[in-house]
Amino acid sequence: MFTGYLTFLVPALLGAQFILTLVLTKGEICPGQRGRVHKTLPVLLVGWLLAVVSHPIALLPLLTLSYFTFQVKTGKTRDAGPLKVLYAADALAILSWLGLLPSMSVPEMALSLMAVPLFGASLAHLLLTQARTRLQAFHRILPFTGFVSAMLSVLTMLWALSGLDESQLELLVNDVVGALVLLVLSLLVWAGHLLLTKTVNRWQLLAASLLLVASGSLQLAFI
Repeated sequence: MFTGYLTFLVPALLGAQFILTLVLTKGEICPGQRGRVHKTLPVLLVGWLLAVVSHPIALLPLLTLSYFTFQVKTGKTRDAGPLKVLYAADALAILSWLGLLPSMSVPEMALSLMAVPLFGASLAHLLLTQARTRLQAFHRILPFTGFVSAMLSVLTMLWALSGLDESQLELLVNDVVGALVLLVLSLLVWAGHLLLTKTVNRWQLLAASLLLVASGSLQLAFI
């Protein structure tokens, strides 16, 4: 069974999991910071649990990531963690996303693909900020990644709308405008620390993520 919310939920989990994997295995951070990042993994587990309700394949990354999360001592991910299990969880997350594609239209597939860097970067940025990492480059790279993928998402939305007739477009105009406005607002809030040259904070990123989710829910009405 396929449910629309999976169009964005699974890509968000996939993208965030990739970024956290990169931070945990390659990031130049101390064991204390690595431990705090590791402690954010249960948030992804909750997301995968929500996905399993409508998408049984999501059970595979859920179980694998759960094993890694609770098997490893926080702070020792790189030294003592079963990294092969973490990489397997990432591969199974890709498989879970691929399992959604047969139930999607082509424009929906494209939007879901763009959601991997867009929603994934947003969620990862929130989790990394919550973990108080000192990887300052991510505070610039992740909003930029979101901006680029959001622009591509807009083009994909226009592509989806081009296949509708005028009467259908009239019924959807409020959803389309709302989705675009919320998307722009989410990007402005997300990059607020860069625009105002202030320190990023989790509440700002939480607000941006919620605006992004609201935009995605409206997009589901016309894809």
